[in-house]
Amino acid sequence: MTIVLASKSPARLRLLQENGFEVITCPTDCEETTDKTLPGDVDKDLASLKMAAYKAGPSFREDLPALACDTLLWFDGRLIGKAADEEGARRQLLSLSGRTHQVYSGYSLYMDGKTYEGYDYTDVTFSTISNKMLDRYIESMEWKGAAGSYRIGGLADEFIADVKGSTSTVVGLPLERISDIIKALRV
Repeated sequence: MTIVLASKSPARLRLLQENGFEVITCPTDCEETTDKTLPGDVDKDLASLKMAAYKAGPSFREDLPALACDTLLWFDGRLIGKAADEEGARRQLLSLSGRTHQVYSGYSLYMDGKTYEGYDYTDVTFSTISNKMLDRYIESMEWKGAAGSYRIGGLADEFIADVKGSTSTVVGLPLERISDIIKALRV
């Protein structure tokens, strides 16, 4: 199945391709603001804004399914997005060190003229991060553009002690939920 991915995330692209999708990437550029405050609602709303930007753009194809996603962390009663600089990344990772947080991934799936939206979340527990580990990771620049300053499947894997839930949600694409919708529509 061919699907449009309204994202520039190489991890989302790779995950879709590994699961048998032929992917056309079409990143969107939109203002990512919402008045929502609960993590699932925020993520779902931001994914919806990205989908709206894709559908309003010149690359929109009504004949193909399209997917937009957003990922945030929920930790200590607050949302954590992407760090602006190295110091911010260092602060984020040290606050997560030795603790559990939730990774929320919202999605907006356009298919057969309708839009389906939702989110999933996964609990991620970090081991204690040493200064040496943190310095090496910050120098790698892998933290750039990642919610909570890390991505699963990269150097930050050495920080992760446990994952309870879907790994694809931590990647930023709740594949099980999206696949269930696609299967139900294709029956």
